[in-house]
Amino acid sequence: MKKPVFSGSCLLLLIFSLSITAHSQAIEGDYMNIDYLMVDRNDISHFESHIESVLKEVQQARVDAGTLKEWFLYQVIYPSTQDPVYNYVSVSRCSNICAFENIPDQIADQFSTSDFDQLMKNFNTLMLPVKSELWRINNQVLRAEHTNPAKYFSMDYMNVTPGMNYAYQMMEDELAKPLHEQRMVNNTMEGWELFRLIIPGGTQYGYNFATGNHYNNLRDFEFGFTDELIRQNHPDTDVNEFFENIEKTRDPVRIEMWKLVDYVIE
Repeated sequence: MKKPVFSGSCLLLLIFSLSITAHSQAIEGDYMNIDYLMVDRNDISHFESHIESVLKEVQQARVDAGTLKEWFLYQVIYPSTQDPVYNYVSVSRCSNICAFENIPDQIADQFSTSDFDQLMKNFNTLMLPVKSELWRINNQVLRAEHTNPAKYFSMDYMNVTPGMNYAYQMMEDELAKPLHEQRMVNNTMEGWELFRLIIPGGTQYGYNFATGNHYNNLRDFEFGFTDELIRQNHPDTDVNEFFENIEKTRDPVRIEMWKLVDYVIE
């Protein structure tokens, strides 16, 4: 049997992949809750002045209680519509879907009664989402130093037609993921994730999958799947056919760019 021959770039990719595997396996299959917030322009200063003392305080307590793994607050710097209905996004991640229920019960024992009552009052005043979504993390590849999350995060919402879920998942796993890994080797990306929407749902909602892309530099967003990158990772693939096959599996609905404001990681 002929032994496989690795080029220098392939060997580098293999070593890099091994360095990120442990973190990826720890997160895949987790749940993600997204709260979309609309902060009035006149209230932004008040909102931002309470991020540290209220929002982060509650999320840190949830992490300390072991119910939450990660929390991120983003500002939507490039919304997907000309008349956006939200401008901040709160993202919580956990391994147990029950962690999104009864938040006060999770953390009450960490505060005195008076402090806790005031904290939750302030928290509920700030956290009034215009909508919320529950997602499942189906796949991801992140740098091992994800404890310092990337500055920018693009959320690419997709609509996969009924019956095409498996084909779409395979496309992301087998074709797209290696390209994102190579982009990470090239230091033009910090991470990539694949999400499946659990609720809300239905054909009228508009999308049911999304990919998340982490960047430290805004300029890296512009250059995604280039012909050179595709040929480097899939040398026997016709580039035009490659894109045609991708388009068959899903319809891009919208793309947004978010900027990290604050975070808590276990």
